Amino acid sequence: MSDEGTGSGRGAQGDAPVPDAAEAAFRTLRAKMSPKSRKILDRLDAVEAVYVRCGRDTLLDESFDTFLEKYQTFKKHRRKHANVFFLTGQSGAGKTEAAERMLREHPMLEPEKTSYGTIQRYVSISMSGYVIPRIVAENIMTAAGHNFGRTGRGDAWNQLPDALRKRGVCLVHIDETQHLVKDSPEQNRELANAIKGVSNSPVWPVAFVLSGLPGILDLPVYDNQVERRFRWVDFPDLDMDRERMLVVRILRELTEAIGMSIGTMPDTDMPERMAHAANYRYARVCEGVVAAIHQALRINPDATELTRDHFARAFTNQSRAPGVNAHNPFLVDDWASLPAGSFLGVRPKDGP
Repeated sequence: MSDEGTGSGRGAQGDAPVPDAAEAAFRTLRAKMSPKSRKILDRLDAVEAVYVRCGRDTLLDESFDTFLEKYQTFKKHRRKHANVFFLTGQSGAGKTEAAERMLREHPMLEPEKTSYGTIQRYVSISMSGYVIPRIVAENIMTAAGHNFGRTGRGDAWNQLPDALRKRGVCLVHIDETQHLVKDSPEQNRELANAIKGVSNSPVWPVAFVLSGLPGILDLPVYDNQVERRFRWVDFPDLDMDRERMLVVRILRELTEAIGMSIGTMPDTDMPERMAHAANYRYARVCEGVVAAIHQALRINPDATELTRDHFARAFTNQSRAPGVNAHNPFLVDDWASLPAGSFLGVRPKDGP
């Protein structure tokens, strides 16, 4: 893969919001869709706007508050070095959305309007593939709205503290950080040193939030200072003995957003089937409910009740396994014997 990787980010400073050209284009395309599709989209928008909070959000907020308190402590009237906050979990655990909510809602990071524009106190970029450290720093500066020229190896990280100071950015969030952590100790040490250099800046120490797969915890292993200064929150898989009601609440809150009922599903084994189909991952449970709602609306845009059949149809569509009912946890009695998660690639046997 080319080292000219990309990152998406939240900008740091600007005047009144300018309509995004890409969003405007998509809205134009949406307006051309059939009345049925537009009605479905309106209802799905309301579903997607729901964030179901749970105990892990409380833990995340408390840990992040502690992290920021440490960051804002003065030692002999001088700012201390910043720290690194790790948020880990398996794919589908809901790390990205939880991190975005945490940053968006924290009062210290609220945008500040000034006479010369709006200051955003943090920027967020997401890695879609491996990017060399220099490009990561350039992506962060781009997200902050900083213009820079061509930089040599490592120079971009040296420029970063001053660039972020000028924009008022005190925190950087890097999502999908696992794309930056390699098998090479030398490469990981280079990245750890670069982050440490910015967080230790005497001019403008910058805090980092790194979210991704559990493997990103290999990063502090290569630097003792990073290791002793980081905080860590992990999102484990769902434990249905303790969190069954969370699955029920996800089901209930997402459907209630558009006035749909769920009948007697909470009193059946549907929550267990949902969790099993989602490989016991929080975000995948949410995605499964949204997919079932979408299936219900495709059948009837005015649908008022979500049923097990909608989940079964949505799972079949997702797994690309039409007709393989024996692998569908919403159709078979012995669903617990099936491997958890989707069954991509399963095909019906040839012949009658």
